[in-house]
Amino acid sequence: MSALQQIKSQVVAALSHPEAEDGLYFNNLIVVHEEEERPIVQGEEVAVRGALDQLLREGVIEALGAGDSQIFRLRK
Repeated sequence: MSALQQIKSQVVAALSHPEAEDGLYFNNLIVVHEEEERPIVQGEEVAVRGALDQLLREGVIEALGAGDSQIFRLRK
């Protein structure tokens, strides 16, 4: 599995977690605090953003808002 595919799988896993029911900000995808149980997305910021862009184009996820306040969630 390519690195991009791994990151895409990690994004889907993180967004599938009950803690991500309302979506996650980009920083919440790559940083998981001690009290949180969802999986972390591992990869360089550029690679994670590339995976998010591809998942958006594929229609797997959707983005609400823009810039730093953009929230990603699984498409319903």
